[in-house]
Amino acid sequence: MSNQPDNLIEAVIEAHRAIFRSISASSAAEWMGLDLSMAQLKILMVLHASGPTAIGQIAETHGIGQPTASHLVDRLVQAQLAERAEDPQDRRRTLAQLSPAGQGLAERLRQLRFDPLRRWLAQLDPATLASLAAGTQALADVAAAERAASPIDP
Repeated sequence: MSNQPDNLIEAVIEAHRAIFRSISASSAAEWMGLDLSMAQLKILMVLHASGPTAIGQIAETHGIGQPTASHLVDRLVQAQLAERAEDPQDRRRTLAQLSPAGQGLAERLRQLRFDPLRRWLAQLDPATLASLAAGTQALADVAAAERAASPIDP
């Protein structure tokens, strides 16, 4: 009897893995078609999440030197996915921000994860969907409480 929670936890983890394998499979062609390095992709997604960011902050966040961060931003600028701008509060600093094309790409990449999930959730009966929503919210609440109790340094 004491194994039941452990068995349920393992079942949830395995179902989670299966869902994300299916999501990965459904979006593989889009990801493989990108002409970006992993480092460029990381910066693209950071700029999407944070908005205009100083080159020095990009370097610090990624644990790389400022010349490397500047070079990676330059590659995104050349690909017309990012733009450089003068910081209006400190003209000595240069900010990087996504161009409209970069914003569109970042949003499309994020949507790749959610579109299949929406389709699958729409196929569940209302009672199952309600139970899943309640359980998922409960898990999100536990995760948020744990994160608040021990914040991770960026």
